[in-house]
Amino acid sequence: MSSSTDEDLIVPKKWYEALPRKSWERFKKIETGYPWFEVYEVTPNTYAIYEPGQFQEVISYLALGEERAALIDTGYGMGDMRGLVELLTDLPVMVVITHTHIDHIGHNTAFDDVAVFDHQFARDNASQGRDYDRLSGALGEGMVWMPYAEEFIPENFSIPAFEVHRWLKDGDVVNLGERSLEIRHIPGHSPDSICLLDRSNRLLWTGDMFYNAPLYVYSDTSDLDEFIESYQKMVDLSDHYDRLMPSHNETYVDKEVISRVLKASKAIKAGRGGEYREQNRRGTLIHRYDYEGFAIIVKAPSP
Repeated sequence: MSSSTDEDLIVPKKWYEALPRKSWERFKKIETGYPWFEVYEVTPNTYAIYEPGQFQEVISYLALGEERAALIDTGYGMGDMRGLVELLTDLPVMVVITHTHIDHIGHNTAFDDVAVFDHQFARDNASQGRDYDRLSGALGEGMVWMPYAEEFIPENFSIPAFEVHRWLKDGDVVNLGERSLEIRHIPGHSPDSICLLDRSNRLLWTGDMFYNAPLYVYSDTSDLDEFIESYQKMVDLSDHYDRLMPSHNETYVDKEVISRVLKASKAIKAGRGGEYREQNRRGTLIHRYDYEGFAIIVKAPSP
């Protein structure tokens, strides 16, 4: 999921037949009147904002503190994210972006307070935006199965350049009032990826470094060595969280999977990953390794 362009995605046919995902039944669903989104109360002060109508199944989150709220990612921009957020809270909202791939920044321009990790990759993405030609793959055949939101005009789909009001550093803390989100730089999927640690609620937002689906570590801006180092960082933090809050498909995942991904990625790096499926992606030979609950896709080793 969530490579820099949808043209890079490996899309199973009729992927939507697996929906609805049973794991969402654990949570209270909030009726909002915004049919593009499904909103779930994951904890009493945390909402998951899910977009099941598009292949990426993006999940953004609204974390409520006593003084303000953090909107963690703004999705693909195919629905009125600001209107939805204003329905859910009266608190001032700060947007915190897990990384600047297109499916996480789609509605950034609708908000007045946006925080992004300070990396040249993120600075370039913030200043460039995306036009229809770069985004049309997200609307292609088989990518969308639900009706679009009324306010969304497919042929006008674009993601404008956006202003960043706070450039985050590794170790920064976002204080929401009686609730804090600690920023950790975890490159590997993208150079600007971060996780957010919420010690008080024992949650870790992982962005696209982990979700229950194939993990893409083969693009020009991903790196297997960094991926392994970042997973070690998340393992080292594991005494402080119980559940993972990924950016796609499903949420509130048991933390034990982080150690398994680390072990698997180390084995792949050492040439002991076991069986794999080989594919050619636009001239790049890739290997897919499947495990329980996730897969890892990497560039094939050089001959």
